[in-house]
Amino acid sequence: MKLLVLTNNPSRPSFRQRIEIHLNALRRDGIDCEVTKFPSGELARLRLFKRSADFDAVFLQKKCMNFFDAICLRRYSREIIYDFDDAIMYSPETTESDTTSHFRLFQRTVRLADIVIAGNSYLAEHAQRFNDNVKILPTGLDITAYNQPIRVKDDGKVRLVWVGSKSTLKYLAEIKPALEQIGERFSNVILRIICDEFFDLQNMQVEKCRWSLAGQYSDLLFSDIGLAPLPDNRFTRGKCGFKILQYQAAHLPVVASPVGVNAEYVADGLTGYLAANNNQWVDSISRLIENDALRKQMSHRAKKHVVRFDSDIIGGKLSTLITKFLKGISDATERAEEGDIGQVVTPTTGKTKVSICIPTYNRKNYLRETIDSIMVQTYKDYEIVIVDDGSTDGTEEMIKKLAIPITYHWQKNIGDAAARNKLIELAQGQYISFIDSDDLLMPDSIERMVKSLEAENGDVIVYGSYYRIDENGRIYGKCRRKLRSGIITKYLFQTILVHSCGSMLPRSILKASATFDTSLKVCSDYDLWLRLSTQYRFVALPKPTFKRRRHPDNLSGPSLENRLTEFKVLERFYYEKGGKTLVPEKIAMKVFSKEGRRAGRCAIKEGLYSQACQIFRKSFRQHPNIKSLIHWTRAMVLNRIG
Repeated sequence: MKLLVLTNNPSRPSFRQRIEIHLNALRRDGIDCEVTKFPSGELARLRLFKRSADFDAVFLQKKCMNFFDAICLRRYSREIIYDFDDAIMYSPETTESDTTSHFRLFQRTVRLADIVIAGNSYLAEHAQRFNDNVKILPTGLDITAYNQPIRVKDDGKVRLVWVGSKSTLKYLAEIKPALEQIGERFSNVILRIICDEFFDLQNMQVEKCRWSLAGQYSDLLFSDIGLAPLPDNRFTRGKCGFKILQYQAAHLPVVASPVGVNAEYVADGLTGYLAANNNQWVDSISRLIENDALRKQMSHRAKKHVVRFDSDIIGGKLSTLITKFLKGISDATERAEEGDIGQVVTPTTGKTKVSICIPTYNRKNYLRETIDSIMVQTYKDYEIVIVDDGSTDGTEEMIKKLAIPITYHWQKNIGDAAARNKLIELAQGQYISFIDSDDLLMPDSIERMVKSLEAENGDVIVYGSYYRIDENGRIYGKCRRKLRSGIITKYLFQTILVHSCGSMLPRSILKASATFDTSLKVCSDYDLWLRLSTQYRFVALPKPTFKRRRHPDNLSGPSLENRLTEFKVLERFYYEKGGKTLVPEKIAMKVFSKEGRRAGRCAIKEGLYSQACQIFRKSFRQHPNIKSLIHWTRAMVLNRIG
């Protein structure tokens, strides 16, 4: 097999660690690679694209394609493999924007590829929006390069070490306050920076080691504690944790920010510590400085962990992945094999923090994707609880084959609300978060919701908005409703702001008096949120927490029955459940009128013209308006002629 490998820069770390280090392994397995730097001129690129027809596939490493290049490469190449290991869909300067050229180029390139190889689950989730064939392969390293004899330290110093590029030195600079405090507390501590640029500290000596490919190994080995700080944003969550792997290969315990795969690669309390704020950085580093035996224990565990990332292992997996793809081989166990990379068993803390609860009924195919979206969460202290409301499509067999710890309960089909109440009964977590079996969580949803809950005084309910996805999982829109925080009853009454998906609340709130109403076929969650809004504050998160799938079998699809049920929920809440004291009458009548129009339109679509007349008449009387009058008139005409 012949592979044309295209890269913008063969000397950059990304290419060196994801491709170059594996070239010998690929050649041993019969994959002959020709590495070519992406030319700058349009004619030179066109000639290169034409040459790609002579190869079995083009391996495009990290480069994103403009419109012209994408068309030409697709025309001439047989197959396209795309590999990336950074959140290149976001600009490092404007991480919260989805409208930059970064995102458009990324989207085009991922759609262009026949297979995408992502460096971690966070990156894979982004690629899956535009390509169904996405695999995860972490970055590897040559562990033997770190097997040099460690020089005996005779100066009595403890060296903190950071290795990286000048573009990421700013991340280390963000923990300067913590380092200055460490310098004040300990006189024998040195900060070693392995980079092309440096900075100084007032209270701590800084050793400036200019980075080189050969010299970095000894510089790391003659250190004591590795530092891996990262700010938490959409760009940094895509980092693949290579720095941590380097420290672990050099027998170092690590103190790292709990961002992205850092939280997976560092087992807090076992191979190092996770530090989210200045105090945690100071406490964690101090503990390691003071306890030499603890450093040795952690370094020993770290060395055991990093073995699975050795270039021989990762290179073999890359070779297998490419070979299977080019030969058209499908391996059902491939996902499980990928899943064992980079997972560290974290110390148990007793009771599970979060119960992620899934009601399901004949959603086997969608449910698998829902579970996948849970397994890649950045927050790991959770349990999965599923109540199957009488599925007959093989859901139970599918779940058993996953070999994932899941609390699974099957019951005869008695409705969504009853399934949710059973989930509350089975859940063991301190917090409960629901997700429907056809929807998907964002990778950091659980982490963001837990942080928000724990930042509040007293019991609150946190929730977020959503992206709209089609039945194939492709994003086609975003909910634009303005979310509200605080006592939100008035706003919640006017529109459904809170969904059972992408929200979280303390389990203690869901007592016998606050469960789902089993008399409601739909809208039982809306009914619950309305009732809870009279007693508890809601906290809106700034970014979407889930993806809401729309497909022909949606339980809550528009129908007269569903619209009347929603109308019933609103009327009952307003007149019987305390809504009248929190929702002004004028607003309530407008809402009733609007919901009446929605129900009336469904009645017309279903040919129930007489009932539509009654509904529109009531809508107009509750709040006289031109829309209700027009619909009422139309319904009367249709009723007479039809």
